[in-house]
Amino acid sequence: MTTLHKDPVLVVMQLTGGNDYFNTVVPYTDQNYFDSRSTLQIPEERVLKIDEEFGFHPAMGPMKDIYDSGDMAVIHGVGYENSSRSHFRSMDIWHTCEPDKIGTEGWLARAIREIDPTAEK
Repeated sequence: MTTLHKDPVLVVMQLTGGNDYFNTVVPYTDQNYFDSRSTLQIPEERVLKIDEEFGFHPAMGPMKDIYDSGDMAVIHGVGYENSSRSHFRSMDIWHTCEPDKIGTEGWLARAIREIDPTAEK
C-alpha cells in the first residue's frame, strides 16, 4: 500500500576522536581564535559564515546547506560540571547522561523508549 505519511527521522551525528570544534564551527570574529591558532586557523575569507560570529569549515559545504534549510542546529558550549578531564570517563558520561554514576543504558535508548514506549515502530 502506498502512503504519503512519512515517519519522522532523527539523525544523531557524533564526531568522536579527532574532531576540532573550533575548526568545525569557526568563531571567525574572535581574535583569540586567530591568536591561539597561528598554524591551524581557518582564514576568515574561507569560512562558510552562518551568522555574524560563527561559520563552518570550508569543507562543510553540504552541512551548511542542511543548516541553511533549517534542518540542522549548532549547539555551543555543551559540557558538564567538574570534568575529570578523562576522555574515557567523558565518553561514558556523554553516552549515558549519568555524570554521578556508571550508567548502564545509553541516552538514545531512553529517548527512543520515551518516543515509542510500546515499541510499535
